Amino acid sequence: MKTEKFLKEFARDVIALGSPVFFILVLARIFLLSNYAYLSQFVVSGILFFPLAYFFKSNLYSGLGLIVLVFTTLYYTEIRFTIFAVFLYFLLVASLFYLKKEKSEIIKGIFFALISAGVSWFAVEKLFQ
Repeated sequence: MKTEKFLKEFARDVIALGSPVFFILVLARIFLLSNYAYLSQFVVSGILFFPLAYFFKSNLYSGLGLIVLVFTTLYYTEIRFTIFAVFLYFLLVASLFYLKKEKSEIIKGIFFALISAGVSWFAVEKLFQ
């Protein structure tokens, strides 16, 4: 019983990496960099993602976690960080499944995050070049 409780607590801790609060924390950190192109990618992606997630009932954690993963790995361009971040994201998704969150909502969150991040990256790249 203790193992199951530990696993549930651990899973909840891991999915916090995709929470709106963590997303805002990342935005605050990026703001301090004074890199407005990078900040714009996150903001535009979030603005695109939230209505999609709300209207089509997708999982916020799987989506926001993927947006953070995409843009932080693009920013750092360090393979070791990328491997670590991808591992954490897979752990996040596995934790959502372990906690028995709706599978279709998890997949929709991933899909809408990919769309939001792609559109945001493309639009901001064009705007700041």
